[in-house]
Amino acid sequence: MSFMYGIDITIGNYLWLPMGAKVLAFLIFGFWALPGVLLGSLMSGVFLYDFWSGNTFYGPLGTLAGVLAPFFAIMIMRYFHLSTFFDKDKIIFQHVVFLIILSSLINTLTKLFLYIDKVEDIDGKEVEALNFIQSYLIGDVLGGIVFVVVVLQFLLPFLRKFKLI
Repeated sequence: MSFMYGIDITIGNYLWLPMGAKVLAFLIFGFWALPGVLLGSLMSGVFLYDFWSGNTFYGPLGTLAGVLAPFFAIMIMRYFHLSTFFDKDKIIFQHVVFLIILSSLINTLTKLFLYIDKVEDIDGKEVEALNFIQSYLIGDVLGGIVFVVVVLQFLLPFLRKFKLI
């Protein structure tokens, strides 16, 4: 990763946990989660990223792409009958990993088309597509898998133990 003075939308985070949160929200709550996931993602851009550091057009557009990517990935997997994601009320982890990879690919390619001609690297050079794809794809996949593993392995048993779910 390169040194950044602020938020640079051409460099993805190498551990992007929100991808896993979005995937699990859609799996657990269905497509009804779309307004809540979109609103939560937009609010994080406003409050945590200071209105995307001035990228007030491309920031929300990228956020929308990040929310719709898992939505469309689930629709694609259901259309081709690839998975129902659950077997007797237990989640099929391998299918969720494939869903995360597909969501990350859709998100990365969408953001590539949105951002690549609009922004420059921190040094003023044009962004190389391969670096862009690498940083976003790796971050989405790793972050998504880490988030799902943590929630399913540690948080879910804790919530069940104290009968919170």
